[in-house]
Amino acid sequence: MIICSSRHKSMKKVPLCILILVVKGLTIFNVFGLTRQERFYPDTFINKVYLPDIHTVLLRSASWELSSPVIETGSEQKLELHFDDLSATRRNFGYTMIHCDANWKSSDLSPQEYLSGFGHGVIRESSSSFNTTYDYMHYHLTFPEEDCSPVISGNYALVVYDEDDPAKIILIRRFYVTEKTVELSARIKQPPPGEFRETGQQVEFSVHYDIGLIRDPLNDLTVVIKQNNRDDNALTLKKPTFSQPGQLEYTNESEGIFPGGNEFRSLDLKSIKYQTENMAAIDFQNPYYHVYLKTDEDRGNKPYFSKTDLNGGYFIDREKSDDKHTEADYIYVHFSFAPPTLYSGENIFVTGAFCEWAVNKENKMNFNPDKDCFEITQLLKQGLYDYCYAMTDPQTRVTNENLFEGNYYETANEYAIFVYYFDRQHRYDRLMGYLPLK
Repeated sequence: MIICSSRHKSMKKVPLCILILVVKGLTIFNVFGLTRQERFYPDTFINKVYLPDIHTVLLRSASWELSSPVIETGSEQKLELHFDDLSATRRNFGYTMIHCDANWKSSDLSPQEYLSGFGHGVIRESSSSFNTTYDYMHYHLTFPEEDCSPVISGNYALVVYDEDDPAKIILIRRFYVTEKTVELSARIKQPPPGEFRETGQQVEFSVHYDIGLIRDPLNDLTVVIKQNNRDDNALTLKKPTFSQPGQLEYTNESEGIFPGGNEFRSLDLKSIKYQTENMAAIDFQNPYYHVYLKTDEDRGNKPYFSKTDLNGGYFIDREKSDDKHTEADYIYVHFSFAPPTLYSGENIFVTGAFCEWAVNKENKMNFNPDKDCFEITQLLKQGLYDYCYAMTDPQTRVTNENLFEGNYYETANEYAIFVYYFDRQHRYDRLMGYLPLK
């Protein structure tokens, strides 16, 4: 059957016609003969928000809000998506999932090969903000749901779209569905003597596999290592250092090395009734609150100092609230940073997980000659945040956080190892193993 979806009654004004083919409970969408990926989606799926009113997008495990978005095949594990719409109007949002390869490009599979149910769903949970100066609408989705559930392992992109106009993408978030087909053992160590000895951290690991299941591991296995759940500095390893039937060793002295970095700067916004450690002032400028931070100093050449942090992450919270997701207010936070010297063609940013580690115009700092420092204002929801300062070279576009923050092998970081196997028979990258470690 053919169903035409439109807000107009006239067929001449129908902007989008969706062919729905129902086969044994499966619903497959095609748009004028083109798949959704070909028509609407990017070549590479990244975490991205497409509407300026959408803020504070969180995709975490339903059991732990600081976890990575990873679930196991065949399990009862759930993920939770939270986001706010600052337009404060109630909208109808739908969602679907796209299976991707190890490089986050759409796989060659059709939706019925990797999704059960109808292949799409509706975000039904929404609530208005309560007792806040900044009005917003909060949306919440717990998945997988019966109508849309991944049935194979791999990388997935969760795509939220406008139900009234499915071509209008609202946001994209990456998540993982993993098997336990291979066994992983790993350790984090100080690199061998050389350039990175005092500043780096090296991840060494072994992969144990079934030789009857994986026939050509040297060509069909890909390993990705992530630090602090970041995509921007992930390492991809194609070949092991040593191999023997059933076991691969990744112990090359020059591979798997990350900059140690430093413990992150922290900001506590859980309450606006009192100033926390690095706040200079809290000011209500009708109708919103403004928090002014003390001017941060350079840490690039200071000794390492251990402290507890969120490894660059953040979580939402408001003191003495019944529902932090709808009672936490939005606050204008004023950052200032005074580097020891000024650099030619300065491109200095405040960054962290709160902005997806971006270095763009939205978090680029401006120089204030009267105060001899760089400044920026960010709209943040109440909670606890980690952040750092970075500079991008205007010529090479390479971003350097260590220049202002320091770089030490002692820093406490989190790592995650993802093992992908290209299944030639079924034409997709299986995520056969996942190991988080500290």
